[in-house]
Amino acid sequence: MKRHPFLVATVATSVALVVALGACSKKKAPARDDAGAPREGASAPSALASELDTKCVGGDMEACRSLAVMYTEGLGVPQDARRAAALFGQACSGDNLAACNQVALALAEGLGVPKDPAQAVEVYQRTCDAGYELACRNLGLMLRDGRGVPADEERAANLLEQACLGGAPYACTNAGDLDAKRGDHKAMVAHYKKGCDDGDPTSCRNLGLVYLEGRGLPKSTAAASVWLDRGCRADDAIACRVLGILRVQGVGVARDVALGTSLLQRACDRKDREACELVASLSGAGSGAGSGAPGRGSGAPAAPEPTP
Repeated sequence: MKRHPFLVATVATSVALVVALGACSKKKAPARDDAGAPREGASAPSALASELDTKCVGGDMEACRSLAVMYTEGLGVPQDARRAAALFGQACSGDNLAACNQVALALAEGLGVPKDPAQAVEVYQRTCDAGYELACRNLGLMLRDGRGVPADEERAANLLEQACLGGAPYACTNAGDLDAKRGDHKAMVAHYKKGCDDGDPTSCRNLGLVYLEGRGLPKSTAAASVWLDRGCRADDAIACRVLGILRVQGVGVARDVALGTSLLQRACDRKDREACELVASLSGAGSGAGSGAPGRGSGAPAAPEPTP
């Protein structure tokens, strides 16, 4: 599913874009990552873009947001970050909170507008206050990292917890990572479990790694394999790679070189370099996955996200 900025319009400068932000309303929005590719049926991208443009001009702010997504990704229209940012601004001024979140992201990362983390923090705050939990999560990450505002780990933790409980699974993963940094293993496990149950495969993978390493839970390769399997089934490449190694080596699970190799290939197909190297090694040696132990790999995205 496509990610990043959305919507329609005519805000040509960053000043005009920022002015549009003040209109973000107090309307509730779904507490989920829903800023993906347009869902307007099976029309060809160029035809869909034309339809969305007509609807946007007619005042349909969701159409503006969706058109912005298309300009962000270059689907049916030329890729144009400035046009996308302007459309997001227009949709935000029309009370589309998902678009306001995208406006903040554009400001934070300099996507089509001059980079302005401090202004991004203000927009995230307004959008979070209006009830859009993903903006609360992104604001928490800005505070955690001290981007556009002095770092405030305690406030960041509270915002991530709020977003996690509000239905933003990526916030649960981020909260778990922060718990791990602070040495609160009980909270870490609870956040990872909720994140996994709510749909973020990174949380599933992280919980599997917690069991592998015995951090806050009894060390158990068998239990780790259960959570890694959940992450892999949801297409987390690192979970597939680690589970593949366990299968090839028969550690905590029944040894199955064929299944392990297929899991490693699945991770490789998802651009996991280490998995690709292991697949090549297995193909050449015709034996186990070498002596490499399951790697921890990368965690959840560290930067604020749009809506996946």
